[in-house]
Amino acid sequence: MSVPTEPAPPGVPPAASGRRGSRSPSAGEPIEVDLDSHVGIALRYAYQRAVATMAEAIRDSELTAIQVSVLARLHERGPTTQNRLGRSLGMEPANVRDVVRRLSRRGLVALTAVPDDRRALLVSTTDAGRELFARVWPQAEEANQRTLSVLTPAERRQLAELLHRLAGA
Repeated sequence: MSVPTEPAPPGVPPAASGRRGSRSPSAGEPIEVDLDSHVGIALRYAYQRAVATMAEAIRDSELTAIQVSVLARLHERGPTTQNRLGRSLGMEPANVRDVVRRLSRRGLVALTAVPDDRRALLVSTTDAGRELFARVWPQAEEANQRTLSVLTPAERRQLAELLHRLAGA
């Protein structure tokens, strides 16, 4: 007995629809590709533009965009564990450890053991870290505004909302 199939929705290739009856192309059969329609590619280009704009704006600080993000998160929340800090920025543990280590070597953050968890490290900004952050943050914020300058205020709010929804999905 055959199971009836539904056609894929408009604009969705049959193989991507996930519906019964769809099939993968056979060997030698042409595969239609429109990579520019994939959200990941658009996000990558937007991210690269935003990071390049940020890097240019903060160049004199000798900080990277992610280092500024770490200092900003610490400014917002105060001392926090390295693990929580990384999770709050969507960073892998090894990456946050490296970024924190570099900031520590520059004297911008301090690391202290968490008394009730010897494996955890508490990260806090030093006076030098707070001073540098206070100088760099206006430049970072201006870079963010330059990146968003092609959008209206309503589009900026909508973009932020949509990105938060995608990130939480």
